[in-house]
Amino acid sequence: MKIGGIPIRKKGKFEQSRAPQKPSMAEQQVNKPAKQPKQPRQSGGKKGWIIALALVAIVVLGVCSYGFVLKNQDAIYPNVYVAGVNVGGLKRDAAVSAVSDAVQTSYESDTLNVVLPDRTLSLTPEVTQVALNPEQAIDEAMRYGRSGGPISAVVHYLRAGSSEYSVDLDSSLNLDTTYIRTLVDQTARECASDKIDPIVKVDEAAGTITITAGSPAVSLDADKLYDAVIARFAAGDFSALDFDYDTVPCESVDLQQYYDKYCKEMTDAYYDEEKKELVPEVNGYGFDLPYYTQQLAMAKAGEVITIQMEDLVPEVTLEELEKEYFSDVLASYDSPHTANAARTKNLELACKAIDGTILNPGDEFSFNKIVGERTPEKGYQSAIVYQTGGKSEAEAGGGVCQVASTIYTACLYADLKVTERAPHMFTVTYVQLGMDATIYWGSLDYKFVNSTDHPLRIDASVSGGYVHVKLVGTAPKDKGYDHIVLRHEVVATIQPKMEIDGDKTIITDAGTALDENGNTVNIVVDKDGNKYIKGDMVQYSYVGKTVMAYRDYVDANGNVIKTETLHKDTYQARNTSYKCTPYVEPEVPEEPDPTDPDYPDYPDYPDNPDEPTDPTEPDDPMNPWD
Repeated sequence: MKIGGIPIRKKGKFEQSRAPQKPSMAEQQVNKPAKQPKQPRQSGGKKGWIIALALVAIVVLGVCSYGFVLKNQDAIYPNVYVAGVNVGGLKRDAAVSAVSDAVQTSYESDTLNVVLPDRTLSLTPEVTQVALNPEQAIDEAMRYGRSGGPISAVVHYLRAGSSEYSVDLDSSLNLDTTYIRTLVDQTARECASDKIDPIVKVDEAAGTITITAGSPAVSLDADKLYDAVIARFAAGDFSALDFDYDTVPCESVDLQQYYDKYCKEMTDAYYDEEKKELVPEVNGYGFDLPYYTQQLAMAKAGEVITIQMEDLVPEVTLEELEKEYFSDVLASYDSPHTANAARTKNLELACKAIDGTILNPGDEFSFNKIVGERTPEKGYQSAIVYQTGGKSEAEAGGGVCQVASTIYTACLYADLKVTERAPHMFTVTYVQLGMDATIYWGSLDYKFVNSTDHPLRIDASVSGGYVHVKLVGTAPKDKGYDHIVLRHEVVATIQPKMEIDGDKTIITDAGTALDENGNTVNIVVDKDGNKYIKGDMVQYSYVGKTVMAYRDYVDANGNVIKTETLHKDTYQARNTSYKCTPYVEPEVPEEPDPTDPDYPDYPDYPDNPDEPTDPTEPDDPMNPWD
């Protein structure tokens, strides 16, 4: 605090030490030590004690003399403050003058403002008749440290060198306390008011809630305020005094209960990640609860607030949400399928299981998990599949690899993250080489992750001789390229051979010959020259190929921005197998001797008819599509 621009230090009086009192004769007798047995006198001991006592006496005498001088000097001890003014070392008149000059101006010119919640009381020097008479306070400062004996005076003097001692102006202040008391009491009567509870009326037909604001009971603690004002004048502190009323609140109006009773919550349309579906918006009915709660809190007593309820329209609608969710076809692919009825049925069942599958960002798609095991109980029919060892055999669910391959190709075009994929054992023709994916229950699966920032839906169907797959989601605003081109390169091939079904003996064509029945047959031979009759084909052949698969990122002008090597696939070669039987050379009959008398005389015969042509090889009974 300050008075007249001079810092005012906080009041902190030292406790004055009392001078030591001489014990009574009785106390001396009680505290007198017991007699000790006489000891043999030692030379020099008595002399030493005498010298020590003499020194102590000199010190005590010096301290007492110094203390006597301090008690009787006419200057105030160091670090003594009166009304914040350091008067230490000053004589009485000089101290009175210093204090008067420092603080008298403040008392004569400064106004103490008492700030209440609804008004301000200004206590000017004219109305308070404040006046300062510092002599009494200076006298108190002069007495500091001198109330005890000489030793006490020395202790106080030494202590004053490192500590402050303050004297207030309580007894030196002239103040019209009657005026102040009257003003405070009058203000307390004026501000006092009784509690008035708010009034609430609801008109459901009009959709209104009318509230008449109440007011709390208000009172002013006059005694407390009076004491605070007097304390400020005594301390010379004329900074604003903030003082509050005592209040008893009225009943509050809980708008939440009216909102809950009469209003309907509005909700925006949103995407439910758990159910993986768009939830439409719900129109609401009510009022702005936070706004009217604030208005009610600021309302004055008796003020009327009318709340008009209205239809609340959500900011986010399903129509708007559909523009963001599932609004773009990220990629699509159509793969042709054969007219095999059983195989087509399997494709339809697999697509039906997958169609409409939604993946949240980060979700992983698993073909086997979504489709499940392909069993006759689920309607899957027998169709050709590749078995271990390279055989093609009929099995329930044959052909569904085409669905996985179609999805894989679409994922490559959509630039999604593939986590599991394996190529077929042999080449397929329904997708580009290197873009196929084989699956088999319990061992091989196809998986990918929705690596976009929005939900992704898989549309899958079979129609018009094609398997259709669409990946529907939200296209990124800037993916850094215009489109993707998939391509492959065959880096090696292995041509198939012919073999005998069962023992895998490699054979080569050797033309035709007559069997033992005279029929023309196709002849094949093995490496040892053994001849066989070439029968029906039991296994279709495949050319073995090693393929490099690539993905090109292309800009709008057709320029390749970058190329990604997807993988290197090796498709095995498979020989054509035929049923074969050992060839037996037909027996040649002996020519008759014309000179033999028994040789018949045969008539002339026409020329022999043309030899039969080679039969056409039968169609492959196996389905080459899986």
